[in-house]
Amino acid sequence: MKKYFVLLLISISSQLFYSQKSSSLEIVATNLKLDTIFVTYPSATRNTHLLHNYQFTSEGSKKISEQGDLKLGIKETAKIITKFDYPQPVSISYYDAIKNSGMQSLPFFVEAGNLKLLLKDDNLNFEFLSTSPANIEFNKLSAILKPYESRLKPYESNDAENLESKEQELQKYIRKNPKSFVALWEIINDFSKYGYHPVYFENLKLFDMTVKKTYTYLEFGKLLKLEAEKIFPDVNLDNRKHLSKETFKNYKLTLIDYWATFCKPCIEDMPRLVELYNQYKNLGVNFISIADEQTPERMVKATEILKKNNITWESYFDKNKDFPKKLNASGYPLQILVDSEGNIVKRTYGELDVVKEFMTNYLSN
Repeated sequence: MKKYFVLLLISISSQLFYSQKSSSLEIVATNLKLDTIFVTYPSATRNTHLLHNYQFTSEGSKKISEQGDLKLGIKETAKIITKFDYPQPVSISYYDAIKNSGMQSLPFFVEAGNLKLLLKDDNLNFEFLSTSPANIEFNKLSAILKPYESRLKPYESNDAENLESKEQELQKYIRKNPKSFVALWEIINDFSKYGYHPVYFENLKLFDMTVKKTYTYLEFGKLLKLEAEKIFPDVNLDNRKHLSKETFKNYKLTLIDYWATFCKPCIEDMPRLVELYNQYKNLGVNFISIADEQTPERMVKATEILKKNNITWESYFDKNKDFPKKLNASGYPLQILVDSEGNIVKRTYGELDVVKEFMTNYLSN
């Protein structure tokens, strides 16, 4: 009888333990006109979306990426069972196929525990009906960093001093809170919005091992190293055509334009690229276009677009998808400037005014 009692006690204790460990995200949407939403990573560039590792399950839902984000129907409420080893930011979004447009909410954190929020309207404004430590910390840290954030422009070139000021303030915070996943995600968000800066490595060193051993931390370090590398790597485009140090040796600068046929800004920028080519081609500047296209149909389409826009310089297709793998190219249009020694000297996403200014200053020195 005593043995049975002990086993029963263990069983009850185990059930209590696992019931306490159950976690969920409950979304209340009484006034929402939408019937389908996505629970996914916040807007991101530079492949930082790959740093998420969601473990979501919900009845009737569909997993839509390797990161584990969900597409699910919603009728007044939706409950998602979650399992997280550490806090991760998410957003709620929807897509209207008829209008070819969508909306995404502001980010918030999901972690171990039960979180409940109210979606107030179809613009995905929300308020917490319950909160969590990570969301409380997120609001606190956002308030500390707001004065620095206001000086920065997302997805544009920024004054390095403004970014350094923010990162230095973040350093102070991490020193006091070395186990803060919220601070880790802040650095990742800065990299996504403002690009690479060596100060990120300094900040990453300050975290506790509980942060350093995670998938997100380790994979983020790999992304940073790709963009920290100043030597242009050997890129195998189609097993016959390669880009290497030899590609650049006869030119003062080479501008590589990475684009795709479905990228409207890429195509809209082509006449401006032709202007830059005509202006700089006799000053020792070479141009190369690389289309992120692999199928015969899309390559024919790309060739037509290039011809229509009077692109006469070397053009290639990244059939092996080696370019993004070696250079962390995660968006279009991407311009990379390389000097005669094969050093990457500038990287921008569609900022042709910045490219022109850089080339003028570089050639005049």
